[in-house]
Amino acid sequence: MNNSIACVFPETLPTERFLLPLVQVFGQVVYMQAVENAPPEQRTATAFTERCRQQGRLRTFTPAPLGDQRERFLALARDIRRRGETYISQLSMTTLAGLGRRDHPESAAAILSGLLRGADIREQEQTMLMLWQSRLMIELGESYDIEQAELHSALDAIAQRQDSLFAELREEENFFVVPVAGQDHSAETDSILRHRLRAWTRLCFHHNLPAPGLLVCRHRAAIDLLQEVYERKWGQSARLLASLAIPGTAAQATDAGESPGQKCPALDRLLAAIAADGSRLRPSAEDELLWQTGLAEWSRVAAGLAASPPTEPAVLDLFSFPQVSPARLFAESFTGAVASAGNGEEDAGCVVGLLRTP
Repeated sequence: MNNSIACVFPETLPTERFLLPLVQVFGQVVYMQAVENAPPEQRTATAFTERCRQQGRLRTFTPAPLGDQRERFLALARDIRRRGETYISQLSMTTLAGLGRRDHPESAAAILSGLLRGADIREQEQTMLMLWQSRLMIELGESYDIEQAELHSALDAIAQRQDSLFAELREEENFFVVPVAGQDHSAETDSILRHRLRAWTRLCFHHNLPAPGLLVCRHRAAIDLLQEVYERKWGQSARLLASLAIPGTAAQATDAGESPGQKCPALDRLLAAIAADGSRLRPSAEDELLWQTGLAEWSRVAAGLAASPPTEPAVLDLFSFPQVSPARLFAESFTGAVASAGNGEEDAGCVVGLLRTP
């Protein structure tokens, strides 16, 4: 049985393109949910994501439940969904000046005073304000993801229709050349990503709770920022532990037989231990042996899973940040806060994954 868990950040809506490679390696993938017991977002759901949810391979966690403020927040969230562009515009204007100051935390009420003025929410204790702000940013990020998914779906439909029309024309006239589609599926802007990383970090590590798995993201910029801050404040470089090439596969194939991760007991044992310890790795000679054995297992298993037709594999890079806890590394990298060292947790390193998809 595959006991390892991947904790995705900063996105909170699962996508098939990101989920499919992860379930080849991990037994379970978890996403943050800003509001407890919120229903799954159906507009981005696919048959594969729903199947993973039913099988228990996809789940959510809520690190800071709203409790009796839940309905109040949901009313505001519904308003955000209706008037997303207005809120995003306000968010951009009120925070643009501070985006470049990585080492200085923003004012507690800078964004909230604009976003929450019309929602009849009085400014209270600072921590509560920051958590409300973070939940709002998560909601805005989800709105952004939904809009981008709908846009990409529409562009794909247009491209398919265009290809069909040109194919018909080529049958009649052989001098037509099909133009290359000019779709841009690039990553989100740096400003939106930084807001989302800040919000996700504040919620996930509220009260110094551990992450519920091994931390994984799809943003090279996020990993670069972690490495930059780590080198500057800890005086050493992050270490690349492993790069796992994950063969391309159809979503239907995940229901047939064991996943590659289940066939690699040494690798699963190590990833499961890291996940159970909140993405921390306590270096030891036994761990080094497990890495060597696990990587050999993965290479052997992956070699027998060549996709047909051949496709470029996804790659999971695992980076180790020695002598720093995940909570402290994320806080100092993404929020500008100086986090406390914790109770002996600095002896364990932090492991963060970057999933590169084709």
